[in-house]
Amino acid sequence: MLSFAPHVQNVASKAAASLYALRMLKALGLEGQALCEVTQSTLVAQLIYASSSWSGFIKAEERAKLQSILNKASRYGFLPGYFRTIDQLFESSDDTLFNSVINNPDHVLCSLLPPPKDTSYNMRKRKHDLTLPTEHSSLQRKNFVYRMLFKDIY
Repeated sequence: MLSFAPHVQNVASKAAASLYALRMLKALGLEGQALCEVTQSTLVAQLIYASSSWSGFIKAEERAKLQSILNKASRYGFLPGYFRTIDQLFESSDDTLFNSVINNPDHVLCSLLPPPKDTSYNMRKRKHDLTLPTEHSSLQRKNFVYRMLFKDIY
């Protein structure tokens, strides 16, 4: 069985160390926008590093664990209260990567994309013009490419 629980636990423990370091920086006088930028550059970056490859496979409890780290950072004053949720961060990361893949034919992930769909119809603009796969296994649905192909369709 595929499980990302050990990975999430590793990320959470690294985040705890980052929270401690951020508390020390705050105690030494770092505050305001500078503290927020350092938090985003360290803690948030750790949480979403390579998330496009694994975020579709984690369970709700694991998402909640990652969200609780962001909540704690907000509670400590390292991030603003209106900061994005972990799901919004994952979605933003996925969108950025997918747009990079779609717009760069030399991207290393471009070979994983299905061929373009050839249609003679003048339809509304879509996020992509790729052929949608017809196989829908539960494991495949959690894959980055699959998630991006079917985003905003269902």
